[in-house]
Amino acid sequence: MSFDIRENRLRNDYHRIQKLVDRSDLIHIISTEGSPPEKYLIRYTCRGVEQIDAHRRPKFSEVHEVAIYLHAEYPLKQPQLKWKTPIFHPNIHVTGAVCIGAWWPAKFLDDLLLSMGEMVQYKNFDPRDPMNSRAAAWALRNKNLFPVDKRPLKGASIADMIKLGDTEQDDGLSINFL
Repeated sequence: MSFDIRENRLRNDYHRIQKLVDRSDLIHIISTEGSPPEKYLIRYTCRGVEQIDAHRRPKFSEVHEVAIYLHAEYPLKQPQLKWKTPIFHPNIHVTGAVCIGAWWPAKFLDDLLLSMGEMVQYKNFDPRDPMNSRAAAWALRNKNLFPVDKRPLKGASIADMIKLGDTEQDDGLSINFL
């Protein structure tokens, strides 16, 4: 029974990720493994800091890739994440390991993808508990540079475009009920 629950969750995550990717110009699925997918290679095409030069100036990159593995204990335990491209960030170790903070089973993979993309853009970082202390020190000294990419990761859905309220003009053709 638990296998069916996990498989259903994997399927739901995949559909949610597909919807996110369809709306985003900056998040792409490069590859998946499994049916439903248990492994993903995700590419972000937004500006992020790849490294810092000898003068402490950032070297930017527009392509960032992360591998995601949804192991047998997912979603009870957080997915395994590893950045495949160089990235300089307080919450990403030089080996590519990622600190995503608190994880709970109700957190969906598409939300995690948005959070990690915001890490790339330096919209999301926590230098107080770093995995990369050098990046944390640099980030604290250079907050004025952030975010390094202001573009939204998630495009607008139809639901986002619907405006509710009293913005309609009265056309004089109202219907009165007696």
